[in-house]
Order: sequence, then structure tokens, then C-alpha cells
Amino acid sequence: MYAEKVSRLRRELEDLDVEGAMLTHPDAVRYVTGFESVMDGWRLPEPISGVYVPRDTAKPIVLLIPEASLISLLVAEREGYPINYDGIATFDLLNFCSTARAEDAYLRLEQTVGERLSSLAAAIEGSCQPDIVACISTLLSARETTEKVIIYDDMRIALRVEQSIGQRYGDAFDSMLRVRAIKTEQEIAIFREAGRKADQVMAHAVAQLAIGSTWAQIEKSVAHFMISEDITPLPVSPMLFGGTYDLAFKPDLFRTLFKAPFEEGQIVILETQGQYKNVWIDINRTAHIGTASAAYREQHDLVQQCFNAVVENLRPGNNTAEICHAITSGIARGLDAPGKLLLIIHSIGAVPLESPVAFPSTGLAATKGFEIKPSMVLSFDCLYFGSNLGPSHMENVFEITCDGARSLYEYPLELIEI
Repeated sequence: MYAEKVSRLRRELEDLDVEGAMLTHPDAVRYVTGFESVMDGWRLPEPISGVYVPRDTAKPIVLLIPEASLISLLVAEREGYPINYDGIATFDLLNFCSTARAEDAYLRLEQTVGERLSSLAAAIEGSCQPDIVACISTLLSARETTEKVIIYDDMRIALRVEQSIGQRYGDAFDSMLRVRAIKTEQEIAIFREAGRKADQVMAHAVAQLAIGSTWAQIEKSVAHFMISEDITPLPVSPMLFGGTYDLAFKPDLFRTLFKAPFEEGQIVILETQGQYKNVWIDINRTAHIGTASAAYREQHDLVQQCFNAVVENLRPGNNTAEICHAITSGIARGLDAPGKLLLIIHSIGAVPLESPVAFPSTGLAATKGFEIKPSMVLSFDCLYFGSNLGPSHMENVFEITCDGARSLYEYPLELIEI
């Protein structure tokens, strides 16, 4: 898996005619090497690991980690998840590393552990540096790259290294998203697992709905269920959308803070989100408390027709924006307020938006879309914000094959009536 990822990254480096990539964002380090730290969950403002990938295949991929984290490489091996690297460079992290280096007369390691740690230590290049910037600067100085371009995924790191050793630099952001948009077979297999998990989460969320139940109760129940299924819920709430349709959705990601118990006739948007084995779950369905009116069912059916029409065109060679435009200018005109139908197709991975669109990729530039390619995993949002009858939302994630798309979620799209 890592060989394929690194090969694609190196092709990017060739196309850009740059010397190498210095990656320090936790998602990027994990993507290339498999290395992750428990401290990544702390959301620290500074990177605490990195990886250097040279364009030249004969040169080593170097993992940059705190010296105290050396033992984690051994732990990963024992758990069956070996880290991908050729060499190691180390730096100090607070006073953790000095504490780890302190002598302990009572420490007794089994022979195989001691021997493996010694072999890992032998792979360390140079001496332990005082911080990650010094570590990167020392590493690149030894390779005499200052007059060549190194691309970074963190421009603050790039600037500090330039100030330290005069290293020329460029931006790795767009390159990494292009690389990450194409999934390996192993990644797709995990997305398939995540699809089955998503169906179970949605079924659990629906089972909590009833007249008299509250949104807070559902949120807590869904979060507990996700955790029991080894899914990390979205922070703050595992449900992106709020309780029920309340005249108009709030601008803050359409979240409504509905606290009263559910009553008959209310519409509930169910978008459950979280991470399973570092891939994103993104499923959305619409529920109606009690029996829906014929008019609302008709609206929901029309939105579902729009959804299915887009999916029919999710195939390699097509442009994501052009697919959606054909529907909004055609079949969607039958809705009361067709301009309120939001259709967006985006690549998904460790985060919900990994689309291969040039930075800044969340502005109007994203509305131009991108070319669909085999082995992409795409999420399709079909969200109708109709004000006459209320909203009708649905969303699935799809694996792109050579001739079309395969939904990774099987939970029915039809209106859920409680």
C-alpha cells in the first residue's frame, strides 16, 4: 500500500521538477508512513512528526519523530502495522525525550526487544536535534538541497527552514490532495468496511426516533453506539445536522438547536459522521415523525430521482460539476424552489473534503468540479432546503470503478416515517 502511495507522490515530484517533499501534517505523515502518535489527537498547533520523501528513488524516505517515540515503531511492528521508512531522524519534544534517556537501573527489557531497539537506533541519522525545525534543517543541509526546491504541507515550517538554512521551498498542498484522491486497494477495502458500519449507525439512529424523544438523547445514544463499533464520532456531536427543520437552517453548517421533544409532523435530518480506521463516514437520510403528507412524499421522491440521476453519471471521464449542473437545470426544475437544491460531489478520505481541486478548494473554484477517475472514493451530497414543505436530504459514498460507481452504503434512500 505505501509503495503505491509513495510512487504516486514521486510522480508528482517529477511533474513539478522538485527535489522532494517534507510533510509534517499528521494526516500526511500517516498516509505515507503509517506513523501516528496519541498526541495527534491533542490537535497541537505545531507538528510533532514528519516524513521526507525525495524524488530520487535511490534516496531514503526519512521519518522524523521525537526520540522518545522510537519505541512506538517497535510497538507498531508487534501489532502488525509496521511503519514505512528507510531512515530515521530524531528531535526533542518538551522534556519527554530527556526523561526517556535517563538511566533506570531497574529497567529490564527482553532480549528481542533490546536487540530491535538497538537496530532502530542504528537507523537514526545524526544526533537528536532540539526541535523539529532544527531536525529538518540538519537533514536537508546534509543532502545539500538548499538551491533545489522542497515542497511542504506546512508553510510555517517551510519559512522557518528557509530562515535557518536558506532552503528554497514550494507548496505540497495540491499535490498531496491529487495523490490522496486515488485510493489503493487496501484503502478501498477499509471504505467498504466503513460502509457497513455507516449502515449500522444509521439504523441505530433511526431506532432512537420517536414522538417525545429529544435530539440530545439521540446524539448521546449515537455517539455511544459509534464508540462501541470502533468509530470515532465527529467532535461536539456525531450528527452534523441539528434536530428538526425549524423554519430555516442556521448558517453554521445548517445546525438547528432544537431542544423540545419531537412531535408528530416534524422532519428530522440524520447525518451521522465519524472516522473508522482513519477513513471518513458520511451518510445522510431524512426522517418524518409520523405519516408524511402525499405532497411531501412526492417532493422526497423527486429529490431521490435527482440523486439517482447524478449517480448514473458517476463514471470515469465525467466532470463532477457538469454532472450536477445537468440535473439542476433539468429534472430538479420540478421542485418548488429548484435553486435550493444543493448538489456537490467531493472526494473523501481521512477528512470529509479531499477533492483534487487547487487551493483554495472550498470557495467558488470548487464549483468547477474535477474529472472522475477510477479508484476514487467520492461522497455525493443531495440536499434540498425547500421552504414550502421542508427539507429532503440524502447522501452516500461511492467507490468509482472502471465503468461506473458502486455505493458503499446500502441503507435505503426512501423517506423514513416513524
